[in-house]
Amino acid sequence: MNNFIFYDTETSSVKELNYIQAIQIGSILTNSSLEKIDSFSLMCAPLPWTLVTPKALLINKKEEIFNSNITHYQMIKNAFNKWSLWSSSSDSIFISYNGMRFDEEIMRRQFYWNLLDPYLTNTNGNSRLDILMKMYVIAFFYRNNFPIPYKDDSISLRLEHFAEIFKINTANAHDALEDCEYLKQLLNEIKSLLPNFYNEFITTTSKVGLFEHLITNKLHYLCTYIPSNKTIRSIPFTTLVTEEAKNQTIIFNLINDPEDYFDLNIQELRDLINDKKKSPFKVIGINKSLPSICANTLEKDNLLPKENAQYLKRAKMLQSNPDFIHKINEIYDDIEKPIYANSYNEEQLYSGGFPTKIDKDRMKNFHNTDSLSIKLDIANSFEDERYKDFAIRICAQEFPSEINIQYLQHCKNLVQTRFSETGPWPDPSKYLKEGEDLLKELKDSSEKKLVNLAINSIKSSRN
Repeated sequence: MNNFIFYDTETSSVKELNYIQAIQIGSILTNSSLEKIDSFSLMCAPLPWTLVTPKALLINKKEEIFNSNITHYQMIKNAFNKWSLWSSSSDSIFISYNGMRFDEEIMRRQFYWNLLDPYLTNTNGNSRLDILMKMYVIAFFYRNNFPIPYKDDSISLRLEHFAEIFKINTANAHDALEDCEYLKQLLNEIKSLLPNFYNEFITTTSKVGLFEHLITNKLHYLCTYIPSNKTIRSIPFTTLVTEEAKNQTIIFNLINDPEDYFDLNIQELRDLINDKKKSPFKVIGINKSLPSICANTLEKDNLLPKENAQYLKRAKMLQSNPDFIHKINEIYDDIEKPIYANSYNEEQLYSGGFPTKIDKDRMKNFHNTDSLSIKLDIANSFEDERYKDFAIRICAQEFPSEINIQYLQHCKNLVQTRFSETGPWPDPSKYLKEGEDLLKELKDSSEKKLVNLAINSIKSSRN
């Protein structure tokens, strides 16, 4: 049975994803019965070139970071080592809330910057589960079977609002470890109240597991959240598959009748696919948590939509037309993939390629030595300039009073760039104004103190 690793991050900002850092990581290890085995909460000082925004600090209230002597490298290395240890004894499911859009992407970047494997959470038997994605399904299909919070007459899927429903004290919301406790409780409630859906998504956390599930069951429902009116919609779909799982697959929206498309030629289908508003086809990722549920699970819970029989008939019609499915896949294979030109090292997690085996070995040796001179020798030997840059940054963090001035200057130049020049990173002027605006609105002295701390940290970095 899988172990569960719940985790949450508190960060320096919530925008400019490639340039913000985790300032706190909380995590809980449980067995498959959700019994706690271990936990940790780690916090660190901001990196000199990282901007802590006033609003972020106001929300997470981590003012102690400005007096911390724990470096970012130390925190991230400790978290990585702990997760590696936890997942070494059993395949583990890493569980987050909005992780696929945020926390998971944050952690990948923190590992990447610190010469650690960014893909720890979904390799070597590990897999990922974003419970927020599953709450879309629950809020749509199980709203009469599971308590859904409402705020201002609209559904709210905020984790702390679920915690309030379950009578959990939320005074420490936005503390990473405390949020993990909320998340563990939420999953326990789903397991208890919705066992059929729970079993479905627990067994489909891996890409392979989800792929097999999608092709074994012909009919599924995909739920999406509409932020503009805070509602959730559902569409019936079947998967159009011609080969083993990639990171994506094509689906057909079964609200449409597939017979209307069988006789279209290649060009007509291509034009249709390019018209995203009219197209019944859509590409979805299967390497992430999918907000979907199969018709078989809904049937077990007596929640099948009244149109289900029609949708199933259409799904079977499509699946019995392999030539059409092949044609659709060929069109998608021919669509030119966008090329992303990312200029800065922080942005090149996905575009810069994987490290060579030699550079991977150098990373291990870098982490295994406490000698500054050896670390610098390794840093200068990296084949990939990204890792040389990151290694020098780490050395400057860890040995500020011992390192040669040329390396310190490398990092000082980075600070100068990030706090005085316009780029894809957080804009200091924008966030200074944010802080000033907040000070005009706030009445609470402790909240004003937090905002002023963020403002002062930005100003001191600009000088």
